[in-house]
Amino acid sequence: MIKASLITATALLIATPVVAQTAPPLVKADVAPAPAPTPADPATLAEARLVVGHLLPQGTYKKIMGPMMDSVMGNMGDTMKALPLREIAEMGGLNPKEAAELDKVKVDEVMAIYDPHWRDRMQLSARAMFDAMGDFFSTQEPDIREAMAHAYANHFSLAELTDLERFFSAGSGNKFATQYMTIMADPAMAAEMQSMMPKMMKSMPQFIAAAQKATTSLPAPRKLKDLTPAERTRIAKALGVDESKLTDPKSTT
Repeated sequence: MIKASLITATALLIATPVVAQTAPPLVKADVAPAPAPTPADPATLAEARLVVGHLLPQGTYKKIMGPMMDSVMGNMGDTMKALPLREIAEMGGLNPKEAAELDKVKVDEVMAIYDPHWRDRMQLSARAMFDAMGDFFSTQEPDIREAMAHAYANHFSLAELTDLERFFSAGSGNKFATQYMTIMADPAMAAEMQSMMPKMMKSMPQFIAAAQKATTSLPAPRKLKDLTPAERTRIAKALGVDESKLTDPKSTT
């Protein structure tokens, strides 16, 4: 018999809101910091700051997050229906006969039984999360603008930046600059993101297969029996548990 927990866990996974595509990448705390930018000519950097000020005015990310959240949550039902449960379950070790039965599963109905308020719960939590992200990125915008200014100073000459600043200061150039980022939240873009999500979910087995193939040349992770006493002691210390409580992690394949 197919365990309901498999369906529920998978449904919960895909119901988690997607982070806005336009958000700047976050650097992990344990990753070495990027090298400092090459010092730019002061005049070039000053002009670059003016250009970037047109492209990323304060509050831009806050304006983007709301429509992006609406786009993500608006196609939740289609994403649920497009979820390739059978392929994912079969790649996870379920035998083909059991996996085939998942084609009959209506994930959105299962979620409604598991949690009658799941749609409201997802929408409220997503709205709160995206609002908080908008606040966060708003506080980061000055640093992002400064980084962009250095990048523009590295790629454009003073004369080119002067031309861009002049163009962005009035007329169609100003209109382009002020909408350069927020246009990603336009209904046309939102509709494309909605249509792309079910397609991406249907391609999930290929994504998983590619990830699995990439590690086939690596040896399997070691088990406790393969570790030296010193290594087991180090692991127990790192985990903050008694060495006698150590167990092998459950396989994810």
